[in-house]
Amino acid sequence: MVQSGRLKQVLLLVSLSLLLLALPLSAMAQGNTPHLVVNTSYLNIRSGPGIGYGVITTVPGGTVLPVTMIGADRTWFEVMSDMGTGWVNSNYAIDRGYFGDVPRQGTPSNLASGMDMPAGTAHVVVNTSYLNLRSGPGASYDVVAVLPGGTTLEADAMLYDGSWIRVMSSAGNGFVRSSYVAARGNFAGITILGGPEPIHNTSGTAIPAGAPYVVVNTSYLNVRTGPGAGHSILGVVPGGSELAVVMMAPDGVWYQVETSRGTGWVNSHYTVGRGNFSGVSMMMEQPQGTALTGPTPRAVVNTSYLNIRSGPGAGHSIVATVPGGTVLRVMGLSRGHGWYKVMGDFGEGWLNNSYVVFRGDFSRVSVVQ
Repeated sequence: MVQSGRLKQVLLLVSLSLLLLALPLSAMAQGNTPHLVVNTSYLNIRSGPGIGYGVITTVPGGTVLPVTMIGADRTWFEVMSDMGTGWVNSNYAIDRGYFGDVPRQGTPSNLASGMDMPAGTAHVVVNTSYLNLRSGPGASYDVVAVLPGGTTLEADAMLYDGSWIRVMSSAGNGFVRSSYVAARGNFAGITILGGPEPIHNTSGTAIPAGAPYVVVNTSYLNVRTGPGAGHSILGVVPGGSELAVVMMAPDGVWYQVETSRGTGWVNSHYTVGRGNFSGVSMMMEQPQGTALTGPTPRAVVNTSYLNIRSGPGAGHSIVATVPGGTVLRVMGLSRGHGWYKVMGDFGEGWLNNSYVVFRGDFSRVSVVQ
């Protein structure tokens, strides 16, 4: 009878293990959800963060437990189980997933939730269960407070790439990850922190009636040096900016626009078009200059797109953007030989020789004074 009783206990524990493993494992298999995997024979789940608290249940090794909070000592973690939430000692488990946004025990969490904002004020609404408010723009900074879902906080600054937003709370100013909040109001006047300085609407001149232009309809938008996310960022424009359209990429997604820093490219998915686009020219789709052969000095573009500039340096304005495979006659070299002066359908311009392959007789090319 004793053996029969122990057998029943073992079977009960095995059944409990399967029940605990079924849901967490399926949930943890997707994404980077923070969780613990028990790496001891059995582990007690307690009602609080310490051995002085009562045991809610005991789980066997290998059990996967989703983490909902990190204890103040960073040793005890609040987890979910089939018996409800409880606490385990993380020394007896292996952590898996991303813990950067898991709330910390003891940080204030009752912050201005649902407060009214004047019309147009830049603010954010937390759209996850809990969100850490940090002292700086990154997961490595200290947690200032824990914000429950629905918390509304005024925004006054944003990291240049839009990944973190600085907000004001009753616990002090801090940063929230933008992917876990909904931006509301007008962000056009918000301060941009780090990175390129913000670009202002065109060059301060009014866009003529009927001329094609776009209105930025996201909190911020990167203006790039070429038609694609792989190109470097020329600057950042805030929501509401109006930018005159100069040219369109063959994919119809990227527009070349005028800014206070010269021409650049924006992704049209984050803008609204205005005016008449029927006269907007399409960027050249087919490579040019393929007839150049023999000893003729020429450069073959070996990147997706390449900017041709008005002078030998990235600080000069863009006169054209050509696709990969374009062959351009080389007319001269810069003093450091890092830039080629070339000729094409656009006229003359300069390109960075890091993005081309030289063909022909190099001895025919001299430094341009």
